[in-house]
Amino acid sequence: MSEPFSGHFLDGPFVGLSYRTPTQSGVTNSEGRFAYKEGEVVTFSIDALTLGHAKGNPSLTLASLYETPPNADQNQQDTEKGLTRPDIVNRARFVQSLGPDGDLRDGVTVDGATRTSVGQNANDISFAVDVESFEKNAAVQAVLTRLGRGLRGAAAARNHIRRRLHGVRVLRDVKIPTRDGSYVVADVFLPLAGGSHPTLLHQGVYGRAFRTGSSHTAADRQASEQREADYYENVEARGQIYEYFRYSESAVAANSFDWVPRGYALVRVDSRGVGQSPGILAPFSPQEAQDYYDAIEWAAQQTWSNGKVGLWGASYNATIQWPVASVQPPSLKAFAPQACDTDGYRDLAYPGGILLEGYRRWWWNNMAAGPSKNPKADAVDFLGGLARHPFDDSHYHGGTHLGIAQVDFSRIQIPVIVSASQTAWIHGRAGFEAFVRVPSAHKQLLVYDATYTYNLYHDFRSDLEVFFDHHLKGIKPDKEPPAVRIVMRTGHGKYEIKDVAHWPIPGTVYRELFLDAGAGIEVPGILTAETPARGSQAEYSADVTAAAAGRDLPMAVFETNPFSEDVELAGHFRATLWVSSTTADADVFVAFRVMDGDLEVQYRTSKLDSVAPISSGLLRASHRKTDPKLSTTERPWHTHTEEDYAPLLPNVPVKLDIESLAATARISTGHRLRIEITPADDGQGNPSEWSRHVDASYHAGAVNRILTGGQYPSSVTIPVVPRFT
Repeated sequence: MSEPFSGHFLDGPFVGLSYRTPTQSGVTNSEGRFAYKEGEVVTFSIDALTLGHAKGNPSLTLASLYETPPNADQNQQDTEKGLTRPDIVNRARFVQSLGPDGDLRDGVTVDGATRTSVGQNANDISFAVDVESFEKNAAVQAVLTRLGRGLRGAAAARNHIRRRLHGVRVLRDVKIPTRDGSYVVADVFLPLAGGSHPTLLHQGVYGRAFRTGSSHTAADRQASEQREADYYENVEARGQIYEYFRYSESAVAANSFDWVPRGYALVRVDSRGVGQSPGILAPFSPQEAQDYYDAIEWAAQQTWSNGKVGLWGASYNATIQWPVASVQPPSLKAFAPQACDTDGYRDLAYPGGILLEGYRRWWWNNMAAGPSKNPKADAVDFLGGLARHPFDDSHYHGGTHLGIAQVDFSRIQIPVIVSASQTAWIHGRAGFEAFVRVPSAHKQLLVYDATYTYNLYHDFRSDLEVFFDHHLKGIKPDKEPPAVRIVMRTGHGKYEIKDVAHWPIPGTVYRELFLDAGAGIEVPGILTAETPARGSQAEYSADVTAAAAGRDLPMAVFETNPFSEDVELAGHFRATLWVSSTTADADVFVAFRVMDGDLEVQYRTSKLDSVAPISSGLLRASHRKTDPKLSTTERPWHTHTEEDYAPLLPNVPVKLDIESLAATARISTGHRLRIEITPADDGQGNPSEWSRHVDASYHAGAVNRILTGGQYPSSVTIPVVPRFT
């Protein structure tokens, strides 16, 4: 006689369920297991309440159960498509509500009290009704009230089954101790099969709720579960989600459904002052880095960990990886800061010496100190700190425990795969700096487009998988990964992915083009390979307080003749301008654009209606002092110190070396390169509330001049690379 098989519920364990088959019967054991023979239908119940029927299988879920015994030819394969069926939703909500833990980490145990309560109400409970009627069923409410439980939300019930179908087990609200006796709170996602695994971890201020935010109340938790259910059950609707959150479960961080089935544990940690984590909210701070260190070491010591931890995240979630990597946690073995910043002054706060005022205010109020913040927690005066420190001083170098932490590239020896989002509003320069300066023997650079999330979650996802499999699992790739992989933008939304040996790209020729203002009256000046012998100037109003919005800024314009051949650009742009103003300072913005006749060629690959240039740079003239030791062929390095602050003398020319963001662009034959020099940023299509600081004292009524030719050889430099094949 054949021995019976053993089965269990993936979404359990469900202990104490009654089951019966034509040959077997009993109660699911302490592991939630039941017995059946091949081809048999198993009926599950709690006392007199039949939960449903399923074909015997080693792995079932509550979605496997039918109201009536399935026919022999009936397809019973578990799929996500059936999770919205009312009887499945009702059954799952009811059984899951019998468990004591919101995350069902220990499953459900049907004890005597539960069995009695269910049995007394069994005749009045039916799962074959619509969801709303089931919620209102008096017998269902009577069972749960007697047991001191509430009915689990429909979305939460579906999500739990879906996670288990993907092999994901979640532990909610895990407290991670910190060295000062406090703690931070995390969610942990584990492979359902158990065992020890490498860990991917991120800590941040965006919260652990689905997409963004924190679950402070039951309503918050329900809303988060609903967002998660909608995300997976209505794929077409994802296109309506803000593009930076469109591809991720948790604000530009690793997705559990991508990584846990690959054999990784995933940990999402709320920084101090976020969600249920106590303490002072202090983003980018040494305190945050210290807590990050403690979370990494805690994760490495857990029974589900193999002791190796990696970091994965983008934007803010990438930026704060650098300070913790600088202090070298022993268990941190590799990290992937995607679309990051590394310099507190030059990247985060004052690019070109000009405060990123509107964006940082929006970010602080809506993201960092917004819905995710612990309502009981205090927060640093983040915006005030930026305003009080207009120069590059100790505030941006870890001068205080709650200020902005410093990154020490020289201490980073572990493998890193870093990315830059070329020409983006933020995150456009740090990836290149880091790749060049980090001494790690295992480093890779990915060059995304400005709106980087599609590149991150689709085009380059396999690069990240190979990277972590190698450095956290020891699985060597069949082929050595390229040191640098770039998105080469070819115009009109198109792009190609190219591999190169290094950055800057070997064979780069920095082609200098000189500005010639010519007559300088209402006509574009020209860009030429030869220095104009005759001096001239172009002037424009600096009074942006009276300027129209968008592209209607006053400007000086210079264009090349049509290109006689295709040219590929990939690398760092820069401008060397001789400038004067009628006031004591000037904000100078430079945009590189490509024209086809009267039409601009757009190079963004996702925002096809973008008005962003192929590259841009900016500098406050009083911050023009450079450090010759840190400046390179690719870019100048401005000191931005109070000691080097140098206001202008009215109408006296000064030389400005302006760093412009690294970028890629293929310029086709017949197209022209256009340079626009303006007194303010045109916004590049970003929301108006993201605007940079404008000091009216040297804008109102002021006139700026660009001097060209003769003793003032203003120029721009573009990076021409060998044509990719």
